[in-house]
Amino acid sequence: MRNILIVFILLLGFNFISAQERQIDFSTAIAIHLKKYNKRINKAYREKDHERGTFLFDSLVDNHLKGTYIDNFKIKPLKGRAIEFSEFEKPMFLITMSSWYAPAIGEIPALNDLADKFHDLIDFVVLYFDRKDKVKEKSRDYSHHVQIMYVDESTNRDSHIINSYKHALGVPLTYLTNADKRILDIRKLATHHSSETLSNSYTIYYNAFSKNVSLLVADLDAVKENTQQIDIYQQKEIYDEEDLDEEGND
Repeated sequence: MRNILIVFILLLGFNFISAQERQIDFSTAIAIHLKKYNKRINKAYREKDHERGTFLFDSLVDNHLKGTYIDNFKIKPLKGRAIEFSEFEKPMFLITMSSWYAPAIGEIPALNDLADKFHDLIDFVVLYFDRKDKVKEKSRDYSHHVQIMYVDESTNRDSHIINSYKHALGVPLTYLTNADKRILDIRKLATHHSSETLSNSYTIYYNAFSKNVSLLVADLDAVKENTQQIDIYQQKEIYDEEDLDEEGND
């Protein structure tokens, strides 16, 4: 039994080390594939083939961007010091944003309600690529459980990285990551006609955001289950050793 446990732990360690060695940042991955993607997506839009455009976006994310890592660049809260992404310890629900974007009437209320409900498990972050004064004005609509951050491109040293997040795929965009900032999925925000009522708009966005939360919670549960399995193996090994010691004493 001890040998099985040792092999199991060694395999986990090997997989962890291998994953670390293969770690690729989002900005690196998008730089490799963006030129080909832009050529294809521009052709789809010229031909007004929106279904093809959606397929190309999903394919890029599924085949090349999932499993990459959020770049560890510095971002600023409205108050306090600048921080790096690695300082967020929970799985992350990240929305990249710009002040020119006008959210739908039910969008922010839906996000606020989910953040109020799940903030103990998930870091809800809205990252604006804009000046502080513009971001401060926008921040008033959000729950205090939604962390409003910003990057001023004119003063940030990581402009080449920021370009990958703001311009490559556009904003707004949702990045869903685990606690290690490995990207689980990248999704566009839901949309609807501007004539929708507050009730309908809220329902549309609440349902869409809930799917994002469900993905993060499911991944968190899987991590906990794996940890519990290791604990069970270790505990069983302790019991087996105690039994062997008792037999030896007999």
